[in-house]
Amino acid sequence: MVRKTITFLFPFYLIFILLTSCDITGKNRKKPASTGQPYEVVLEGDTDSIVTKMLTEDVTGLPQREPLCRLIQVKKGKTQGSYLLVRTRIVVNIGERDFSVRLSHDENAAPQNIIRITARSAQQLQERLNGERLRQIVNEVELKHLADIVSSNPSKQNKEMQDEIKKIFGIDMKIPVSMNASKKAKDFIWISNNASTGMQNLLVFKVKSEERRMKNSNAVPADDKAQIDSILRTNMLGETDSMYMEIPVLSERGLWEMKGDAMGGPYVMHRIHKPTSLAEIQQGYDLYIIGFVYAPEMKKKILIKQLEAAISTIK
Repeated sequence: MVRKTITFLFPFYLIFILLTSCDITGKNRKKPASTGQPYEVVLEGDTDSIVTKMLTEDVTGLPQREPLCRLIQVKKGKTQGSYLLVRTRIVVNIGERDFSVRLSHDENAAPQNIIRITARSAQQLQERLNGERLRQIVNEVELKHLADIVSSNPSKQNKEMQDEIKKIFGIDMKIPVSMNASKKAKDFIWISNNASTGMQNLLVFKVKSEERRMKNSNAVPADDKAQIDSILRTNMLGETDSMYMEIPVLSERGLWEMKGDAMGGPYVMHRIHKPTSLAEIQQGYDLYIIGFVYAPEMKKKILIKQLEAAISTIK
C-alpha cells in the first residue's frame, strides 16, 4: 500500500519541484554578464549632444587631453542586441515629462547601471542636469568594475605583495598580479609592474605628524609636504643620485615629475589616519598611498584609473 501511494504521488512531486525551481515570471532568472570596455557608455537619444559634451570632458590630472568616456551613440528607442548588455547605459528623453534622473540596476545584464534622464526641453536639460554629478556616477561605476576585476579573482592578485603590505602597514589592499617588482625601506614600499611601456607604480609609506592630527581632517596637512619630498628624494632616485621623483603640488590627483630629468606623468593619492599603537597615537602617523604612471606617448587614463581602483580596495 505504501509503495503504491509513493508511486502515485511521485509524478506530482516531480511537477512541484519543476514548477518551483523554474522561474515562470523571469524575475529570478540569472542575467547574462554585462559587457563593455572600461568607461564605455551606450548613450541613447542625446540628439542635442548636451549629455555627450558632459561625458566627454577631459579627465583632470592628466598631462594630455583624454575624455572621461568612450560613447556609443544610439538613436532614441534603438538600443538593442549586444548594446542592451553594456555595463553602463544612459537614456535621454526630451519632451515627455518634467526633469528627472532615475537610476536602475541589472535590467538586461549584471552588473549593469542604466541612467534615464527626462526633460521637457533641451534647454531644461541643459539647465537642470548636473554634469559633474553625472560624471561622478559613471566614474564610480567604472572604478568599481576595475576594482572587481582584481578583487573577485584571486588569480589576478599578487598575494605576496598583499601580505607584505598588511604586515608592514596593517591594511588590506588588492594588488594586481602584474605588479610583481618591489623595493622596500623603513616604513616604505614601492611596487611596480616594471613595464617598458605603460609603467604602473604604487607607493605606500608612513609620514610622522603632530599630535593635532588626531582631528583626522580630510585635508592634506601642510607640514607633510616636506616629509614626503624627503621620502621621495631618498627612495625614488633616477639614473643618478641628482635625479629623483617629486610632487610639486600635493593633492588627491595631479602630476609628478623627475627632478633633473624629463620624466613625469599623472598620480593619484590617498591618505589614511591610522594609529596602530599608543606611541603612534601620540606622535600621529599617517599612511600615504600614491599610484603613479610613467607612459610617454601613451594614453594614461585607464592606467591611472586601474591604480585608483586598486587603492579603492583598501580596508
